[in-house]
Amino acid sequence: MRGKPTLRDVAERAGCSITTTSNILQGRSHLYKEDMVQRVLSAAHELGYRPNSVARSLARRRTATIGVVLDPQHARLTHNVYAHDVLDGILAFLEPRDYDIRLITPRTNDPAAVWRRIDNGSIDGAILIAPVMGSPLLEWQHYSTLPVVAVGSTLPEEYLLSQVDIDNDAAMASLTEWVIQQGHRAIGFIKGHPLHWSAHQRERAFRRVMAQHGLPVREEWVLQGNYGSESGAYAAGQLLCQKELPTAVICANDDMAVGFLQKCRELEIPVPDAISVAGFDDIYWARQLGLQLTTIQHDRYQVGYLAAQMLLHQIETGESRPQRMLLPGTLVVRRTVALAHALASVPISEATILTEGGSRL
Repeated sequence: MRGKPTLRDVAERAGCSITTTSNILQGRSHLYKEDMVQRVLSAAHELGYRPNSVARSLARRRTATIGVVLDPQHARLTHNVYAHDVLDGILAFLEPRDYDIRLITPRTNDPAAVWRRIDNGSIDGAILIAPVMGSPLLEWQHYSTLPVVAVGSTLPEEYLLSQVDIDNDAAMASLTEWVIQQGHRAIGFIKGHPLHWSAHQRERAFRRVMAQHGLPVREEWVLQGNYGSESGAYAAGQLLCQKELPTAVICANDDMAVGFLQKCRELEIPVPDAISVAGFDDIYWARQLGLQLTTIQHDRYQVGYLAAQMLLHQIETGESRPQRMLLPGTLVVRRTVALAHALASVPISEATILTEGGSRL
């Protein structure tokens, strides 16, 4: 045979149509009987068709493709800053290893429809972006034997899913303790989306640290948000009209903190002179708006990179034991939290603290 083998050459060797050959070589082998699949794979292997990718995949019975699955409850990928940053990390790890990614965004909670989109023979494993409470993705072990790693959700062990996430509990605990260290005793809290595991973990950490210091949590100062800036502004409107106000408010993420700050500006309530505000996530667009927000910084890129590394290890070794990797957060001190009038002696947190200029305290 002269030149590189073509798809037609493989089809002729296998004794089937070009369409069938193409489908099988692109990972859609579930559409055909096993003997047909084997004929096509053997023909491609014998002819050396696409030796840099397909031939290697044939030897391993893999597609060299990883699925990145966005939970149906989330905004589309183009509107999701967290998913963007995680995806950058995933790509950084997989590209040098000749793996492609397939973005899967099922817009339904119907389990059958979701699994038809995911486990159809086109991927070797999957990374789940922040599966929420009640998500069909949490039933992975009942529907698929593909290797899988979840990111953005620290899940109960009962789901038997490997995961990489920020240590939401420790990071929020360090932020709450630092705010208390500034002398604040009357502290409000804006909660995240009720279906997000991280929202509950951050709220629990806030309540635990307050209790450890003997400080009451006034429920009228604990308001429900949904991780969106509009919900932060709405919560601010509910809180700031009360007769008694906290001296500081901790928001479960930066988006809500931005909304809260914008509402304060609209009502001409100076921050931090009248009320202090802290966030969580250190999103870049808050800095672009010129908001000097005290917050928790964590490495979303690294979450994606490590998740891809963990998943590829599962694929290469067959390791199925669930693993959990939690990355620390860093407290970044800027200008939205002021000292309260009466400072109290509170143990200094062991968490790393960055000042606005980047020096470590």
